[in-house]
Amino acid sequence: MNRDKVQEFEAFYKQFTTRSYKKGEMLIRADDDPQGIFCLKKGYVRQYTISKTGFELTLHILRPLSYFPMVWAVNGTPNVYYFEALTPVEVGRAPKDQVVDFIKDKPTVIFELLSELIEDYAESLTRIEHLVFSDAYRRVISVLLYIAKHFGKKNSKGILIQHRFTQQDIATLVGVARETASNEMVKLEKKGLVKYVDHLMLFESIKKLNSELSSNHAKL
Repeated sequence: MNRDKVQEFEAFYKQFTTRSYKKGEMLIRADDDPQGIFCLKKGYVRQYTISKTGFELTLHILRPLSYFPMVWAVNGTPNVYYFEALTPVEVGRAPKDQVVDFIKDKPTVIFELLSELIEDYAESLTRIEHLVFSDAYRRVISVLLYIAKHFGKKNSKGILIQHRFTQQDIATLVGVARETASNEMVKLEKKGLVKYVDHLMLFESIKKLNSELSSNHAKL
């Protein structure tokens, strides 16, 4: 989100107490009515769903500054997702009615929020496409590209991921078992498409990773 264009929204949240959550703590449960609209100021929050068989699928990872759950706030759609602290986080939480009253006559803020939702929607479509049509190997690659885009920082060696993603984290993003995600990651390591620096992923060439995703001979 463009920070310069939503400073007034940030200022609005300063009137509310900043809350801290430890890694693994739940901010919103799927079976509860949210207590307000959160402004994520620090850390990462995982949005996920759980199947009837208990399988977790991570749908999105929110980073600062993100506001959630906005769809519930604007049109009253029941929230059916879990929001969990992926790292220690700091958030502001404002009552739904106050948030809606504040933004409804502010087109700049609404435009920025809408732009963020559209970007998330476009990424979700791409991920769904790979979940349905791709094999596990390409699904892992698509998730790694997602991680690189949102959590990567460019340095002299390539793109270094600023958060330690475990094999289980990757598995829940891909929608496969942890063992499957681990096997596919090993293949990518052997090809030099992903490396590790102090347990953090490093991508020396995003271009090569994109090429691998579209290659007809991607699997070993």
